[in-house]
Amino acid sequence: MRFGIQLFGVLSSTRAGVMETLRQLRELGFDRIEPCIALEPIPGMERVMWPEEWFRDRAKEIRAMGLETVSAHVFTEDLAGAAGRLKDLAVRYGIRQFVVKTPQDMSGEGLQQAALTYMYVADALVEAGAELLLHNELKDMSARDRGRSAYERLLDLCMGKVGAQVDAGWAWAAGEDPEALLWRLGPLVKSLHYKPLRREGEKLVPAVIGRGQTDDGACFQSARAMGIPQIVDADEFPGDPMQFCGQCLAALRSLGQSRERTVSYLNVLDTATGRVRTLRRFDRIVEAPNWLKGSERIVYNSEGHIYAYDLDAGTETLIDTGACDNCNNDHVIAPDESQIAVSHSDRATPWASRVYVLPIRGGQPRLVTENAPSYLHGWSPDGGELAYCAFREHGGKPEVDIYTIPAGGGAEKRLTGGGFNDGPEYSPDGRYIWFNSTRSGLMQLWRMERDGSGQTRMTATERNNWFGHVSPDGKKVAYLSYRKGDLDPGEHLPNMQVELWVMNADGSEAHPVASLFGGQGTMNVNSWAGDSRHLAFVSYELLHK
Repeated sequence: MRFGIQLFGVLSSTRAGVMETLRQLRELGFDRIEPCIALEPIPGMERVMWPEEWFRDRAKEIRAMGLETVSAHVFTEDLAGAAGRLKDLAVRYGIRQFVVKTPQDMSGEGLQQAALTYMYVADALVEAGAELLLHNELKDMSARDRGRSAYERLLDLCMGKVGAQVDAGWAWAAGEDPEALLWRLGPLVKSLHYKPLRREGEKLVPAVIGRGQTDDGACFQSARAMGIPQIVDADEFPGDPMQFCGQCLAALRSLGQSRERTVSYLNVLDTATGRVRTLRRFDRIVEAPNWLKGSERIVYNSEGHIYAYDLDAGTETLIDTGACDNCNNDHVIAPDESQIAVSHSDRATPWASRVYVLPIRGGQPRLVTENAPSYLHGWSPDGGELAYCAFREHGGKPEVDIYTIPAGGGAEKRLTGGGFNDGPEYSPDGRYIWFNSTRSGLMQLWRMERDGSGQTRMTATERNNWFGHVSPDGKKVAYLSYRKGDLDPGEHLPNMQVELWVMNADGSEAHPVASLFGGQGTMNVNSWAGDSRHLAFVSYELLHK
């Protein structure tokens, strides 16, 4: 996951030089920064409000650290007159969001004058592929006009041309529910700031994300659903600023794994027409459908168990998996559909997944892989071999590679090396194993001969592509695709805006066939119907207040 940090507070509180502070933030794991850029000199504030020339001179060095400046607060006495300079910053340095605040004069006349200026600048920025955002503060959330805050009134006056950068902390301090504000503003919200706070008497004091009185978990899930950047923003620190920032970043990463208040939908997509049929809604997490080719049944995992859904009857049946009561979303069906192989781990050690095989109607599971963690994705058409992703130590460091093993158990064979390799699946003729790998930078689909030779890249999009599923006739490949920049290439997270893509098996004519809220669990394993036309997938909905 990628998270940013607003620099004003941290630069105000650290004693290290500016560039050294940036290096420390990068070492913590931040990969986006939001500086304050002053378009005219502000004496004494050069450290925390970078002069435009200072930023220009160091932009290349900042990028070389692995830090993106995708947004910036701008300070100027003449915003309209600075429109051309902002366009230049957008074109030269990739800044896509310029942030301003409400004016000092929050009367009706003051808001109207600000709106006209902001809309003028917003129109100018469109030509450079950038946008203008309005950041809320305590005062503009507290000031009311006809039942609405001055902040929302100003956004109304901008007629949708200016986006919202919501500061959850200031909204909460003003008596607003930050999550409700996010959903109320809807598509206008382009960025979320975390300013976790708590009250001590009449004083507002900072708190690590998740430990204050703001509902940071709800805000996080809402922001993920909206697909917007998330930025840590603290004005002061109770102790060491770097330690505080590191704790906030760790908390955000933890929130990224949470799936509270998520409901699931089992769907069928007609890849020829684009028509989607939703089969059922579940008030729990359902993942990874396998479509049995010999019957109208779809198998999936939920809450550690395996279920079969009968499309004709619309009923769900629990499959008895015996001791495997913590199955994850990596499971496959035997070619003759007499057995199912699952990836299971003890609840005490959820990372230690191993592969087991049991009858499709339920029964005693048989262990196949002794080593862990192992995550199953493929069963060879001849029934003799399983393919899986595994984390193993090589040269003193953990690596993620593709392995095969006899279906009856035995020695595993490593097929890949270099990058993060996942999702192995056999082609219907048994000749190839498809997989996905980060070895070329972004996550892309690859294909190799069954023995691991001839590893060939099959997609080259500016997206992160996961889990190539070959249709039963061998002609098409469906896969899950994340937007570049939403996450690290080696991540496939839940509750994100994703797309399903289909291409020919030779890699040609790749195109999106569906957009949805999903990700992890949507289509981890092969979900083609026997007609090579229909796909089963799971989408999700985040319930909010």
